[in-house]
Amino acid sequence: MKKLIALLLALIMVLALAACGETPANTGDDAAAGDDAAAGDDAAAGDDAAAGDDAAGGYTGSADFDWSAYSGTTFELMWQESDTTQIDIVENFAKPALQEIGDEYGITFNWTGNVDQSYTTLAATGELADVWFGNVTMEMIQSGILLDLTPYLTADTYLEDTFTTPNFYYFNGTIWALSTGVDSFYNGTLYYNKNILEECGITDISTYDKLAEALKKITEAGHGGITWSWGVWAQQFLWQNTVISADPEAYMALLDNDKSIFTTYHDAYVASLANPRAFIDAGYTPSALNVQDEAASIANFTSGDYAFLYSPSWNNVAIWDQTQATGFDVGVYWWPSANPNYETGAYIAGWGSPLSGWCAKADTQYPELAVEVIKVINRAEAARHLNAGLGTNHIQDGTPTPANDIEAQRFELRANVGEFLKGFWQNSVDGSCSRIFSDTLTSVLSEDPQDFEASIAELDAAWQANTFFD
Repeated sequence: MKKLIALLLALIMVLALAACGETPANTGDDAAAGDDAAAGDDAAAGDDAAAGDDAAGGYTGSADFDWSAYSGTTFELMWQESDTTQIDIVENFAKPALQEIGDEYGITFNWTGNVDQSYTTLAATGELADVWFGNVTMEMIQSGILLDLTPYLTADTYLEDTFTTPNFYYFNGTIWALSTGVDSFYNGTLYYNKNILEECGITDISTYDKLAEALKKITEAGHGGITWSWGVWAQQFLWQNTVISADPEAYMALLDNDKSIFTTYHDAYVASLANPRAFIDAGYTPSALNVQDEAASIANFTSGDYAFLYSPSWNNVAIWDQTQATGFDVGVYWWPSANPNYETGAYIAGWGSPLSGWCAKADTQYPELAVEVIKVINRAEAARHLNAGLGTNHIQDGTPTPANDIEAQRFELRANVGEFLKGFWQNSVDGSCSRIFSDTLTSVLSEDPQDFEASIAELDAAWQANTFFD
């Protein structure tokens, strides 16, 4: 069973592409805008999604771009119509924004739904659209079907003027895709039951050791400790932030493709596996954690049975609605630091892969137009998230109004983050390396975990052989 789950996780990762009356110290948190997000993102949008025409704001790309030069042009776009978030973005925001431009300048924009097809095959048959949304693979890069967006996006200050974290879009120094959903806004979030913490006299969870002490006291009082899901994104967020918790420099070296990370930062990577595992071994987590899905982990918490929930922040709406029904107050926090040299919140991992987003084909007749279209779509997507009360990596016209009290706390906590670091995602390594990473994370959360030293050795071997370094 473990091997089957591991295989499924690997496949998903490749395709995808947390004293009485007091609350714990330094509490607050983040919230969300990502392209592959689950139901929480859509739920937050609610009826406001229909306001896409107004929210798009009539954005027409770069100020000096001459749309009229493309009058009479037919331009094709492909998108993931199987993704509910993408449906909302495209149908209610991107399409209206481009339709407005098309009507004014005589440009025809054709949208073609494209589900689970090989972009490389489409390119070979001449069926690939000028612009599309999807996950970039090394095969796509090596086959030359992608337009290198870097010279177009760095010709001026567009990236710096438009995105709070423009470095999120570079993969080995090149920009192949651009998406507002690749951002610092979705993060792993530690939700906590304020009532249980107050009952147990817990006022500080600002470090890993203090969280461990709190869990011991809470379970001794008869409450469940901490729950999280077996879901791929929750698992990924947990590992990213446990690495940061042990040593942020170890995580930054991972992002930099440093070949020596598992030697130089050996202890940090062992701790990134051992620390969450310690909570399982101590009995602070559900006994069926190894097979628990996201809905079950949320229910563990929102029912009032568990004091803590570690979950992707896009589940905010579901958590808020369910805890309102149950009747207890929720606080939010980051996964706490286990390193005395770094405070909790000094560095937090963001969401999304630089190899996921809107791309253009290398041989498009209209490369400048393709880039401007991508800019318009990103602006429209940002408008969608602003309209839904969410923030993004995109510098928006206006400040999102938090949808609920949890969201307000997350906005406050985000404002105090030292630095957001881009996410490490499995499509930024080759398939073999991805499988090893997935198997290792699967093992850590299973009933029969592998020895951590052996796990690090396997990760190191896969890291050394990773062809994405070449």
